[in-house]
Amino acid sequence: MKNMEEKHEVRRSRCDIREETDSIIMRLEMPGVNKSGLNVNVEGDKLIIDGKRIQDTREGEWLVREIRPGDFHMEYTIDKTIDRGSIEASLKQGILTLTLGLSESVKPRKIDVISK
Repeated sequence: MKNMEEKHEVRRSRCDIREETDSIIMRLEMPGVNKSGLNVNVEGDKLIIDGKRIQDTREGEWLVREIRPGDFHMEYTIDKTIDRGSIEASLKQGILTLTLGLSESVKPRKIDVISK
């Protein structure tokens, strides 16, 4: 088979985002990325996610190679409704789950009515 050059690409991950009562939940596909190869940062109004995929370095000639090498990079703009101090991240079976807590001022709350 032809010896193909490997290209190292940086790509976006597929992402699902949903809103719950007191948080925003993001789920991103991160196949081949482990905890040590993952960085999640907040810089100003940007949520930045970088994932380094584990490279396959086995010897031999590839007959079929459909799993492309490459890393992940995503940036999301977050506004003041997100409490930067309550962002949590977990990685399980190639899925990165981010929980972005909402600021107290935007959470739903019940207002008691008093009678005078």
